[in-house]
Amino acid sequence: MSRIAYVFPLFPVINQTFTLGEVVWLKRRGYDVSIYSLKSGVTDQQQPEARELISQTHYCPPLLSAAMLGPFWDALRRRPRDVVALFATVWRSWRKPMPAPERVGEHAGVPTTFSLAEWADVLWKGNRFFYLAKSLSMVPYAIYLGGVLRRDGIDHMHCQWATYTTTVGMLVEQWEGIPYSFAAHAYDIYMLPRMLPEKLERSTFTVTCADYNRRYLQSVCSSEAAERVYLNYHGADLGRFRECAAPEDGRFRVISAGWFKEYKGFHFIVEAIAELVRRGVDAELHLAGDGPQRAYLESLAERLDISDRLHFHGYVDHDRLIELYGTSDAFAIGSIEMPVFGRQDVIPNVIAEAMAVGIPVVATRMGGIAELVEDGVEGALVPQRDPKAMADALEVLHADPERTARQVRAARAKIERIWDRDRNLRELAALIEHYVPGAGPAAEDGAPGDGAEVRVA
Repeated sequence: MSRIAYVFPLFPVINQTFTLGEVVWLKRRGYDVSIYSLKSGVTDQQQPEARELISQTHYCPPLLSAAMLGPFWDALRRRPRDVVALFATVWRSWRKPMPAPERVGEHAGVPTTFSLAEWADVLWKGNRFFYLAKSLSMVPYAIYLGGVLRRDGIDHMHCQWATYTTTVGMLVEQWEGIPYSFAAHAYDIYMLPRMLPEKLERSTFTVTCADYNRRYLQSVCSSEAAERVYLNYHGADLGRFRECAAPEDGRFRVISAGWFKEYKGFHFIVEAIAELVRRGVDAELHLAGDGPQRAYLESLAERLDISDRLHFHGYVDHDRLIELYGTSDAFAIGSIEMPVFGRQDVIPNVIAEAMAVGIPVVATRMGGIAELVEDGVEGALVPQRDPKAMADALEVLHADPERTARQVRAARAKIERIWDRDRNLRELAALIEHYVPGAGPAAEDGAPGDGAEVRVA
């Protein structure tokens, strides 16, 4: 049976439940999957399923450590031309021009709530020359990891995120001959898309979580490589995210969840709640998550005189999140495009989870969200950066329970049709088995991917 390496920039990360679920699903069904993380520094707060995997994960040493530089200097002595060729691949890939992705709005996306630390972070990480320097620093990682993968008998790498992890995968393939595939998600495509064409051309196959992404990725590579780009929605565990009854105590509780960053648009939700309160709606907002924008959200709520209506719950695991969904009347998300920043949502998984448990959804019109929510059918889509429009949509949900109930039923049906994690992971398993000979599971009941359709779109 072929051995597959799942390569992450950092594993696990509490809010990246979709990648965790993918690994857990494959391992439980008998696939020979090993986990490799380019970075260490895992935090104590994790999803329950992740804890047992930490001890099974190989963490690469720091760049300037003897454990990392030793194999690099040895390779430079034994195969100097090949090492130079790795650096040349990075340089050549970085120089290729990239077309801009399609946008829904015309706003430039200049940050308005950034702290000084966030400005420093984006100016550093979003700089193309920094990206080149860090990409060049992936050469020692590739040489080190290539040796580890060869020692571990790995037959194929599947790299999560299209940036540095896939750079390492591409270079390991060149150095050791171990083929790679990769999964592209959101910021890793749009923040700094340089090197994407080369990665797409060389990969065995590529998966992405939205048709919005698929169209863009196919536009930047050859027609042959485009045929190997597949749509594979993340999916939710529909056994865990079951429909729940909304509270009926008169108060209108809105929930949102995620990383508190400006591109997530939480500040627009806070403003929408304030607008509802001004209209006489007894509304409050519950936020699950954390991040650098929290202090701004707290000060904004204070200025709008709704501090007593804003409740922070911090990062929570799935079980606690489901409890919060069960006490909520609506879910809202205010994601925005920030072209000058590059970070953006595509299809936030929390939208699908809310739809699965039967909470009506209000979201912004951007990225691939419309693939999940058709306006007026499975929820409401509103313009970006428009808290009044969001308040209007939330007020309609609150005032028209019959219409809301229809949308909730349609939303659950949509989730069952396209966002069932088990079904979607069977499709991913079929892709892996199609492109990686002998990659089927060890279980006696046959391959979970058997019979699943390998789709291009």
